[in-house]
Amino acid sequence: MALTGAVLLVWGVGVNNPGSDQPVPQNGMGGPAELTLSSVIESGSLDLQSSFLKSLSCNLAPTDQLGPLNHPGSGPQNMTIDRGQTFYEALAARKVGHEDIMTLVKACKSFRNLRSVRAGEVFRIEVNEDGGLEALGFDLDEESYVTFVRDGDTYKRVDGTYPVQRHLKAICGTIENSLYASLQKLDAPLALAPKMNDILGWDLDFNRDLRKGDTFRILYQEIHKDGEVIRTGSILGVEIINRGISRQAFQFTTSDGRTHYYNAEGLNLQKQLMRAPLEYSRVSSKFSYRRFHPVLKRWMPHLGVDYAAPLGTPVRAGGDGVVLACTSKKGNGRYIQIRHTNAEYETYYLHLSRYAKGIRKGSKVDQGQIIGYVGATGYATGPHLDYRVKRNGKFVNPRSLKLPAAAPVDAALMDNFQGQARVYLSVLEGLELNGQPVEVPPLLMANLDEWNGPVVSSALLPAVIRLD
Repeated sequence: MALTGAVLLVWGVGVNNPGSDQPVPQNGMGGPAELTLSSVIESGSLDLQSSFLKSLSCNLAPTDQLGPLNHPGSGPQNMTIDRGQTFYEALAARKVGHEDIMTLVKACKSFRNLRSVRAGEVFRIEVNEDGGLEALGFDLDEESYVTFVRDGDTYKRVDGTYPVQRHLKAICGTIENSLYASLQKLDAPLALAPKMNDILGWDLDFNRDLRKGDTFRILYQEIHKDGEVIRTGSILGVEIINRGISRQAFQFTTSDGRTHYYNAEGLNLQKQLMRAPLEYSRVSSKFSYRRFHPVLKRWMPHLGVDYAAPLGTPVRAGGDGVVLACTSKKGNGRYIQIRHTNAEYETYYLHLSRYAKGIRKGSKVDQGQIIGYVGATGYATGPHLDYRVKRNGKFVNPRSLKLPAAAPVDAALMDNFQGQARVYLSVLEGLELNGQPVEVPPLLMANLDEWNGPVVSSALLPAVIRLD
């Protein structure tokens, strides 16, 4: 059992590292021998999981990233649902017993109804020699998957992510009919439009203020997996020239991990509450008083904004405040509620996979502080954050709030910020107007070190463009 449990642990848990795009190292020797699969999964500690593997005095984990649909070897197998076949029938055809199937369906019920599957869906199963179902996993999207691993007489859910690579891209264009149409004409990601609105939309109405002939420049991250583009990452620098007036924004992360967007003078372009407290792939559902619920299958209000993002994406506090709730609820899944320093506002963060270390009821949090990680708990069909804002007891649209600005760059960090902003601006100014998106080589960024400011600390720059 110890050997089987370790193999399953490698399969289901070995890649769960929300703070990183890289797989967790899993090889080594030695370690405590008294740990069990159940206690290791319960702990949620990657260090403990690694120690458990080492205790077996053998290297069970391959060097490549693991997951439900790409696990090498003869252990786990793909199970594809045939036309007209039920989930129960598919497992029974592989000699899995009735009790194991029903126990798994029950354990998974709060996350997904396995009684309803589609032809062509692929699951990953591990069945022992006696026909016992040891684990089942399936992908949620191109980056995220879940695995249900046997733990005694039930199954524990474990979340995981695949490794991705971040490429730096840049684009410069002219607005003709709309920002969306211009991005589409240049074969640039349409997801850049709402991301730009998040950053500059407090002071510029993207629906009414933009005019034909306005120009835009964007430096952004493009996320790749297995050599293919899978989504658009965060914007690092952006400029819009609207009616001859330049509006610039530069991403800056302080040494304590707080990320904001500032203009060239270091003034914060975000307000006292964030519109989007995470790096998201797209807005999957808008604020609405009448939306067809994808799980409950009926029309009802949706009093927040759904931001689709990979499992484990860090979720940040929308503003300074105190945690009122850090718990679970049937529809919300794991969620956090914060009352902000201005007691007029409260924010809610639904469907989390887990909470950040130290976050509990009564905790004080600062704007931009990581409070949890994206999940798909509660009534959710995929990984996303349902972000809600309440003002004076009534839910309001987070994307249309009018609020005072957040704090500017700290004076002690101003030289670092201005040096980094010059790097980004140098790239933006060198772009060809209305050309296709171009990849910015890290070496090019590394060579942009001649400016009037100091050399930027590598700790404050994204890893892809560190100058040292």
